[in-house]
Amino acid sequence: MTTTAAPTLFDDEPPAPAARTPRTPDRPEAVNGLRPAPARLIAAHDPDIHDPEGRPLLYLVVTCCPYCGHQHVHPAGHTGEPRLCPRNSRCVGPQGGAYYFPAVHQ
Repeated sequence: MTTTAAPTLFDDEPPAPAARTPRTPDRPEAVNGLRPAPARLIAAHDPDIHDPEGRPLLYLVVTCCPYCGHQHVHPAGHTGEPRLCPRNSRCVGPQGGAYYFPAVHQ
């Protein structure tokens, strides 16, 4: 459903189009109980005080959950040894599930 606003009497410029938010395909089909999800791997700014090598922690940020459309953050180990295995979604409210990451952007 789309809507258009009528121009006002003194408005010479058409309204700017709304910015699109990144979305996964509507409810992608599950393969072996997993759905694909776009994700980013982000390193923390500070080193982990519990790591003897002082490496920063990594976070796996699911940018658009295929179950609820929201963003979820998962711990992903330390730099040099990321753990990207399939994860269970952290949906609040709707029924979630498990997802995997066909492409992870750093």
